[in-house]
Amino acid sequence: MGVRGTKPKENVASTKAALLSPLAVRPPPLVGGAPAEKEYIRLATELRKLGHLTAVNRQCLVNYCEAWSIAQDALEQLRDDGITLESGESGNKYMHPALNAWSMARKTMETEAKNLGMTPASLQSIKAVKPAKSDVPKDGPSSFLT
Repeated sequence: MGVRGTKPKENVASTKAALLSPLAVRPPPLVGGAPAEKEYIRLATELRKLGHLTAVNRQCLVNYCEAWSIAQDALEQLRDDGITLESGESGNKYMHPALNAWSMARKTMETEAKNLGMTPASLQSIKAVKPAKSDVPKDGPSSFLT
């Protein structure tokens, strides 16, 4: 026998509660080590206060924290060895490979920070988003049809 009655409408409050669940504050497994997990928890609590952290954009935060961890490791290597290295055979200087890793991690961090609304410009664009207005005029012959 088939289902009777009208299909129940989705509860907006329960959907919002599911998206803002406490699960979003705890880092998912294998985020990228203890420093990345600490950064995840720090940012997740702040982003939840702003309402920017949902289950939908959680992966952006994971990407940001993993890139942050890589950037920290690269900076540590650069502090220890310097920005340039010297070849043992010829004595020529070349750029430290960690500088490339740091640069790529910073680019990922910048992209994900924009996605999460963590930059001033992206925060303004998130605030500027307004719901679309209907193009149908309220007065006139079409008002009674809608």
